[in-house]
Amino acid sequence: MKNIETSSASQTAQSFYFGEIHAVQERYHSLIKQRLHSEYAKNPPLFPWETEVSEYPAEVSDSTGAAVEIAPLWRTHVSALKVPGLLPQPLLNALFARCQALDKQPLKQGIRLVKAVEDIFPDQGDLLEPIADMVLVPAYRSDLATQEALTQELATVAGGYDLARPEQQIALSMLAAQEILGALTLSISTLKPTDEKQWVTSYGALSLTANYTNNQLIVSAVLPTGGQVRLWDGELEECASKSQPGTLDLTLTKPEAHRTYLLEVSLQDEDSALNFAIHVADI
Repeated sequence: MKNIETSSASQTAQSFYFGEIHAVQERYHSLIKQRLHSEYAKNPPLFPWETEVSEYPAEVSDSTGAAVEIAPLWRTHVSALKVPGLLPQPLLNALFARCQALDKQPLKQGIRLVKAVEDIFPDQGDLLEPIADMVLVPAYRSDLATQEALTQELATVAGGYDLARPEQQIALSMLAAQEILGALTLSISTLKPTDEKQWVTSYGALSLTANYTNNQLIVSAVLPTGGQVRLWDGELEECASKSQPGTLDLTLTKPEAHRTYLLEVSLQDEDSALNFAIHVADI
């Protein structure tokens, strides 16, 4: 089975390789694109976790309706991530801002990937869903080594983001969004009651731990400098702050299963907060 998955991942990556560009290839891909558009229009594909066609929600923005820009405080960590580090900085800034906005919405992962890049590729809307499906297949059906092989193969085939074809750029951008969203998400359940994340900042490491115990969601944040931590779900809210480096603990009693709680971390003297999502599965 593993060999089959590895072969599938390799074929997925190779599907983005089109060799030297010439007239015959351009015509071929034009016909393929038209065929895909026609087929998806008549029979919209489902993501692996969907059982029926769903409408995508409206445009996602921050609470003020303004675009969110990456702050220097968080840029070091984002740029050091494997796939995001392959993207040009202006694109990475825009993608990070989209992921921060999307993190506030209870959307499924496939929809997140589509929404994360749709403004970047406004003329490629018909390709976003099928490429998102291919990008997610390794994450849902393959081991970590296969996922990494697919990522590396895509990056190598593309030969650099600026030289990549639109299909390759979409795939790399979605892989980057997937990694950013993963870095901003903590997931807990009865079987996995604890999850941790660490972010490197110019002040030092920011460490977060989400723990489900005794019917409580306990979030511990170790701040590298003074700051504030806010945990909320639209109805309930817990907030704590301190002026010096150290640990802040927040507790929500009786968290609901299949719910996303939002965690906002603000460090002193910084205007831009970092938004995390805490997903509570079966509890």
